[in-house]
Amino acid sequence: MKSRFHASLLVKVLGWLLLHLLVLLGAFAGFVAWQLGLGLDSLLSGAAGERLRAFGESVQEAMIDQAPDDWNQAMVPLATAKQVAAAIYDPEFPERFPLTIPANVIRRANSTLPPGPDQGQQGPRRPPLGRFEGPPEGRRPPEGRGPPDARGPMPLEKPPGKVLNANELSARMPLPRPVFLLRGNGGNGYWAGVHLSIPGRYGQPMPPRLLLIRAARLDGSGMFFDLKPWLWGGLGVLALSLAFWTPFILGITRYLHRLTLATDGIAAGHFEVSLPPRSNDELGGLGQAIQAMAARLDHLISGQKRFLGDAAHELCAPLARLRTGLGILEMKLGENDQVHLAAIEAEAAELATLINEILAFSRAKNRPAQAQTFLLDQLVREVAAREGAKLKLTVEIPPQLQVTADPTLLARAIANILRNSATHAGPVANVAITATASPSAVTITIADDGPGVAPEELPRLFEPFYRPDRSRSRDTGGSGLGLAIVRSAIEVCGGTTSALLPAGGGFAVAITLPVGTQSAAVAAP
Repeated sequence: MKSRFHASLLVKVLGWLLLHLLVLLGAFAGFVAWQLGLGLDSLLSGAAGERLRAFGESVQEAMIDQAPDDWNQAMVPLATAKQVAAAIYDPEFPERFPLTIPANVIRRANSTLPPGPDQGQQGPRRPPLGRFEGPPEGRRPPEGRGPPDARGPMPLEKPPGKVLNANELSARMPLPRPVFLLRGNGGNGYWAGVHLSIPGRYGQPMPPRLLLIRAARLDGSGMFFDLKPWLWGGLGVLALSLAFWTPFILGITRYLHRLTLATDGIAAGHFEVSLPPRSNDELGGLGQAIQAMAARLDHLISGQKRFLGDAAHELCAPLARLRTGLGILEMKLGENDQVHLAAIEAEAAELATLINEILAFSRAKNRPAQAQTFLLDQLVREVAAREGAKLKLTVEIPPQLQVTADPTLLARAIANILRNSATHAGPVANVAITATASPSAVTITIADDGPGVAPEELPRLFEPFYRPDRSRSRDTGGSGLGLAIVRSAIEVCGGTTSALLPAGGGFAVAITLPVGTQSAAVAAP
């Protein structure tokens, strides 16, 4: 079954372009996924690292005036604004983190922190979150002013020595350093670790703290991986591709549309084809070939018509002499030979009729139209009175309906259709002539109640010398030129013709003509 869906060439090309871009996008996404599968740490060298560093600076600023036990609470507004979870990681108490930390994140976090004495390294042990940070060596707070134990609160009074204010501490703070970015086991979000270096209250360097940041998606609300630049970049590539290809495709489709109109005109018998010049490509070559073909067909068809008209005209003189001789012979022969002479005379009369129809067909095609605007009802009734005296005619045409055509050619076409009905439907056939108007055209339908024709014969009825099989006899008459003359005459008038099989049986011919103006003068055929 033939598909009813029809897509223009422009839609198809743009569809293939879009598919091509989607394939490229899929390949790029696969490449990114492969790269990310090798490790997300590579993102830290780019914009993701800068965003994490900036977030770490904001966290450090918020933690300066806070006691260690209040650090996580101080960064809650910052994490909420970024739609992530963030807290200082305590390697001795990972369960204190607000969310469950996957095992692979714990291993990675522990590996980034400096080792303590228990790992065989020299140096201070990592103070866990909340431990008191004393003054630098040689500067201890007065006795009785320190914390009661290792996890006590910071002293309420300033210890002796040089205690730095927030601005001085901020000036001494090194920049945060993103150290890892990975996905948690079991799809437990995406985790980033940032080293924070917060000096002690007396300015002494302290071991780095690890800030853990957790996001549900890879983009991390734009902090880990910002999808917007890639999205805008893809849309920009698509827009650029469309802007680059659309004019080219529009030029091709416009030229193909003109080629289609030209070939349709050639199929309808209009051989005056004019196509715009085009560059020397395949379409330009096709356009030149169509124009050359149209010129050749015009020459052949014109020569054929001219030959047909000239031959018919040349046959008129010897046929006239033949009929004159038959008339003289008729006066000299006896009654017994009159029967044979009558048969010869009938053949000569049929030949004369055929020659006259050939001449009418040739003149209908070659005669220039004398277009006028006139009342259709008046012309049809005059032709019906002349050609359909024996037919049971019914004429239903609005009295004020006007058409623009050559009245002589239109009268000839209607007369031929009525004679065709009388020949094939019988002299007492019922024939109805109706007319309907639309905003731009008038359709005249002439229908009879005869036997009609086979549906497969309808497209060929207007071909010259074509007769259905049942009509190929002298009893029914007809040379096969009647409807061909109708089409030629109507085409010269700027209209179209078509053969129809009414639902109730019979045969009908529809003529479509342009609408006339109400102010035009009425002309008679």
